[in-house]
Amino acid sequence: MKTTTLTSIGLAFFTLFAVPAAGADPVSTIEIACTKGGAEACFYAAADYANGENGMPQSKPKAAELFIKACDLGIPDGCFYTGTMYRHGVEGIAADPAHGIALHEKACTMGHEDACNATYAILGSDEKGEKDIPRLLAAFEKGCTNESLKACSWGAGFFYDGLDGKYPNVIDFVRGAPLAAKACEEVDPYYCYSAEHMYADPSSAAFDATQALKLTQMNCDANIKESCANLGRIYAIVEDFDFAVGPYEKSCQLGNEKICDYAKDLRRYVDELAAWNAKQEARRAEMAAMLNSGDYNGAVGTAVSVYSSTVYAEQAVRAASAAGRMSAVDDYDLKVLEHWFQSGQIASIVRSEMRGRGMAISGEDNSWANDMKMIKSANDRFNAARTTSSYRPVEQAPASVSQGLSTADARAQTREKYRDAHCTMNNNANRYLCN
Repeated sequence: MKTTTLTSIGLAFFTLFAVPAAGADPVSTIEIACTKGGAEACFYAAADYANGENGMPQSKPKAAELFIKACDLGIPDGCFYTGTMYRHGVEGIAADPAHGIALHEKACTMGHEDACNATYAILGSDEKGEKDIPRLLAAFEKGCTNESLKACSWGAGFFYDGLDGKYPNVIDFVRGAPLAAKACEEVDPYYCYSAEHMYADPSSAAFDATQALKLTQMNCDANIKESCANLGRIYAIVEDFDFAVGPYEKSCQLGNEKICDYAKDLRRYVDELAAWNAKQEARRAEMAAMLNSGDYNGAVGTAVSVYSSTVYAEQAVRAASAAGRMSAVDDYDLKVLEHWFQSGQIASIVRSEMRGRGMAISGEDNSWANDMKMIKSANDRFNAARTTSSYRPVEQAPASVSQGLSTADARAQTREKYRDAHCTMNNNANRYLCN
């Protein structure tokens, strides 16, 4: 039920000790409306009885009865004011502290800020022997759901770190993370950081990749150095290092010195990888140009001696075979391909060409004379090919950097969830990861 807090009445607890009005008791039209289920009518009728106003006799018991009815119909002020009556006792109502705190507690669960404050003061204190932390936290959870920001922030503090370690047995990220997230939005950035930690812990049942990524990004934007390091770590988990390097560098710039060396290594890797990827694009274009022009010897030789790539070698051999141009392939390259491809279609194509040339094939013909013939022929053809093809030194991709994760197990548990969140939230995420 949606709750309503009547803050505009200005009753200041209705001056509950006011002198009753003189005269006979008239019939209250407001009270009649209350009997028909009007929540606000019940509340205003209760106020009239509490103060003896608008022709109503002053009656604290009658006021309490109507206040509670108003609370039951969705107005938490009703239970809050009645709770104060019972806590201390008023004319016609004996003090009943236990009943009073129960009414305050109920109002708190409905989102009443002052009631949550009163509930905390009583159930969270040793002063009167009424301390009950589990009961208090249950009230905070319900109160936060009904928009009590005090309940959200106080409950988050208990569940996150046991109120600075005072109550370690109540630490519970599953219960605390939603409270901290709401307090983050409405109360204090401190709770953004605690919400981040509760949602981002992969060992916790509260782990939520989407919430963790959102909150960590928010906190890094707010210049929290630890959050920037965490954000870099998340992007490293999904292996989108282009996204990871910026937060790591920002964390370093904000004074997180322990991350600076890793940020430098990652920047170097990202730059080297970008250059390498550019070269790969150029290689794909180069291979396509050679094959399109019919330079099958150059294509195979480049795949073997420059790229050292079975992928490009297979592409070039298939193209040469389909064109009936395997005879253009160098003996040296055939011998390398024989060792690269031990079985399958490419192996058959290569060995067939070698047999046609009388070349020694491993396991079939290992005579010294044939081996020497192959070596001489390969050297002659390779040296001749070097003068007509664009051979270059063999290149290697940059060695990958460490992902900066705590454990391999954590990486395995979280990678796909973070990847989904990253690809959903960031339009310019790495297309190779997100397709």
